[in-house]
Amino acid sequence: MEIYENRRAFRIWKDFELNILYSGLAGTGPEWQAEHVRSPFSRLYFILEGEGLARTEEKTLRLRAGKIYLIPAEMDFSYSCEAHMEQLFFHVNVNGQNGMDYFRDCRRLLEREGNPERTGLIRRLYRSEGAADAFRLKGMIWEELAAFAQEGELPEPSEQNYSELVSRFFFLARNPVSAASQIRGLAEALHVSESTLSKRFRRETGITPGAYLNRLVLDRACRLLLSGEMSIAEVAERLGFSDQFYFTKYFRRQMSMTPSAYRKLMRRG
Repeated sequence: MEIYENRRAFRIWKDFELNILYSGLAGTGPEWQAEHVRSPFSRLYFILEGEGLARTEEKTLRLRAGKIYLIPAEMDFSYSCEAHMEQLFFHVNVNGQNGMDYFRDCRRLLEREGNPERTGLIRRLYRSEGAADAFRLKGMIWEELAAFAQEGELPEPSEQNYSELVSRFFFLARNPVSAASQIRGLAEALHVSESTLSKRFRRETGITPGAYLNRLVLDRACRLLLSGEMSIAEVAERLGFSDQFYFTKYFRRQMSMTPSAYRKLMRRG
């Protein structure tokens, strides 16, 4: 028996996961507006009726019925609706083994022409409460994201093999994600000096360990704020902050708004 193994595909399947943090079918009007939004997740929009606007410093994009849009993670953008718009939206992360979103380095708004039959099916699947339909819907979201990755000319995932030290750092930093994590303590757990860890990590990833830990905490905070009905105090405790006051102070410094304001804003779609 002869077996062909696509090792490249297998590695991508293993290294990347799709997380859907929040979603909704929303009818919006002039109240749908915000300035300088920056999300740790990508936003996938299916525009069903009406029109809206999405703006960056470089471009203004009119969101039109029948089209599909992707606003990449970490992009600073503004949005508004003059009259009425109906949208089906998904807040998603496509995370690699380092916990970072695959689309976060894309610096432009992405737009595609939708297929009415396919969009109608996605809408029907979204309204279904069946497990099989939920599985199918997630597969279709993967397909839409794959099309955006191709049309947006995103680079192929790196073939880089992280060293054992950096791979173990990723694991320790993410299990669990905590504001209490310190570079010195993680270096001690890895039996290396803080200097050695910092130099090796920066050489392999392009960022410092401290910047990476901060990204993890902020991303996790945003997910917890949107994924359920946890109170701000419970989110602060889950993330290892001493109390809600210090968590709110940290979050405001990073996102220029309070956790409660962020939760309210993001749930508009």
